[in-house]
Amino acid sequence: MKQKAILIGIMIVLVVIFSNCTQKSDSSNFKSLYLGQTPPGMNLEIFAQGIVTTDKYESAITVSPDLSEVFFLRKSLNVADNRICYSRIEEGKLTIPEMAPFTYDCIEGYPCFTPDGKRLYYISRRPVAGQDTTSVWGNIWFIDKTKDGWSEPEYLDSPVNDLGPHYLSIDNKGILYFGSGLKCVYYAEWSDGDYPEAVKLPDEINCFESVSHPAIAPDGSYLMVDVYWKENDRIEGSLFISFKRPDGSWTKVVDMKEVLNITDSYIWCTAKVTPDGKYIFVERYIQETHKADLFWISAEIIEELKPDELK
Repeated sequence: MKQKAILIGIMIVLVVIFSNCTQKSDSSNFKSLYLGQTPPGMNLEIFAQGIVTTDKYESAITVSPDLSEVFFLRKSLNVADNRICYSRIEEGKLTIPEMAPFTYDCIEGYPCFTPDGKRLYYISRRPVAGQDTTSVWGNIWFIDKTKDGWSEPEYLDSPVNDLGPHYLSIDNKGILYFGSGLKCVYYAEWSDGDYPEAVKLPDEINCFESVSHPAIAPDGSYLMVDVYWKENDRIEGSLFISFKRPDGSWTKVVDMKEVLNITDSYIWCTAKVTPDGKYIFVERYIQETHKADLFWISAEIIEELKPDELK
């Protein structure tokens, strides 16, 4: 009996030790994850395959500053049913995406968190005040986070909406960068609770026939844009980057193709930097099928592109 009791005691101790080790291992695994995923290195990797990136068109992702939520654009292939979806981190994993609760039955997309995570801007064709039908072009709307969830959408009453804005990016100072229907990119500084004026970025950035989808670094030190051109009756495009000098001027954009190790087979576009500046999201667009997938890569690649004058 005594030997049996000793044996049972040993077994209990081993079970406790194994349980503790498992818990520590799980905790360690959670800590090594980022947005519930194994973070990428210096090569592009598909993001959250089967959860966020599926057999549909996914693009334009934005991440909350506390890394608890992601919002992104999703649509069916060859159908203009653009909607904003979101996913949360629960028990260290991304939940199955749902349609955002504030969506309207119209084309919407390009969500973008403010640096404090208390507001989300996005583009929508929903009717503005005084109209009964959806807008021909998208406008900037926003929702604010409240104790009960998200507020009702509000129209951004700003001159910014006169420029046909699309694709939004905001740095830690609250400066808004956006593409426009004029095929160039602008920025607008936050002042007295509004964006009272939009300013076209200099020719160092707007130096091609079509420049779009600006993605600003959280600290404002660099800006990525899409550049498009026609070649042999086919639209070509790539990601370009410009760096901000200490005096506020910008370097001339340079192609990111080599550092991203990408080819002309696809169009890589609509970049977005995570709030902590650690990772960069990029869309891979396939013209033949009109499919888009979300990839990500370590932001450490940016150092390879930084001009000598800024190193």
